[in-house]
Amino acid sequence: MAEAVRCGSAPVDSGWRPAVDVLREPCRSPAAWLAADLVDPVAWTVELAPSHLEELESALRETRKYGIVLLKITRDRFRLPTLGRVLERVARSLEHGPGFAVIKGVPVERYDEAEISTIFWGMAQYLGFPVSQDSFGRKLGRLPSAAASRGGRCAADVELRTGGSDVTALLGPRLGGQSSVVSSAALYNEVLRRNPMLVERMYGRFGFDRGGEQLPGEPPYRSLPLVRWYDGKLSFRYRRGDVESAQRFPGVRRLGHADRQLLDLIDGLAAAAEFRFSFGVDPGDIQLFNNYAVLHSHVQQRCHAVSDAGDHALQLWLTLHDGRSLPPDFTWRTPGYGGPHGRGGVAPRDVVDEQRLRA
Repeated sequence: MAEAVRCGSAPVDSGWRPAVDVLREPCRSPAAWLAADLVDPVAWTVELAPSHLEELESALRETRKYGIVLLKITRDRFRLPTLGRVLERVARSLEHGPGFAVIKGVPVERYDEAEISTIFWGMAQYLGFPVSQDSFGRKLGRLPSAAASRGGRCAADVELRTGGSDVTALLGPRLGGQSSVVSSAALYNEVLRRNPMLVERMYGRFGFDRGGEQLPGEPPYRSLPLVRWYDGKLSFRYRRGDVESAQRFPGVRRLGHADRQLLDLIDGLAAAAEFRFSFGVDPGDIQLFNNYAVLHSHVQQRCHAVSDAGDHALQLWLTLHDGRSLPPDFTWRTPGYGGPHGRGGVAPRDVVDEQRLRA
């Protein structure tokens, strides 16, 4: 994939936030797409070949033969000679292409729940390494059914947002569904075209509710910018529900009229057919979303409460092996069990407590 074209920028300091590098002209890169640009699925879909499935089966047999537990599975212990190279190319496309991808053809009907989890985890090792999704240290999560949690709402009604680390990976083992994506760079370009002063506010700090996952003594929110332009890359963060929820905490900067005007504009653009691209998802599809490049949402096929937890999509938050450079005020390091420190995610309480005891 072609590298993003570097766009012009200039420093600014408006008093209500520190001086940062602000992108003042449209960002022209493969990540700045409109829905009409993605009609051909070749740009964002990878079909697994029979040889790839044979490699998955062989790797799975090896893990079962030697009794390797999930958290100990690495690339070296889940060998995919040719598929691994394909996955590494997918990782590069997440950074230098449209910012999302769908891998199709995992034969989930052949495997039980534990085997599907192993395949998902093993393939993910070629993209990056998982980070914890909650304070208990869980790295392989279940995505609650949007239908169950939102009263049967369909894909168009579910909030588009970014996830907890570099990449969100999803695999629905039994149910298909529908996903939607919006290019963050395209949204940025349109806000810039309509109201450059609102773009300035995107670089300011907003409170984000941490959902009770903070460590003892830490605030229940993070103060973070929506956007950073850094090292030739535009990185975007957006979870309006968390921003609104954080307003209840003392110490959070109150949203002003211009802030709400900005959030309303982002929501309106993200809902527009020009920007929002939706696609169907089959059981076994692996969806990958670069959280700095796209906003995304997913709902499962059934529009009623899903009672069987095995129906819920598996979810990983991944730190890419070769991810973009990010400024220190846009992300944070997260410790975890048996692996390197990741970016984003949630710090497990007992890991942090153990580190404090050693200090």
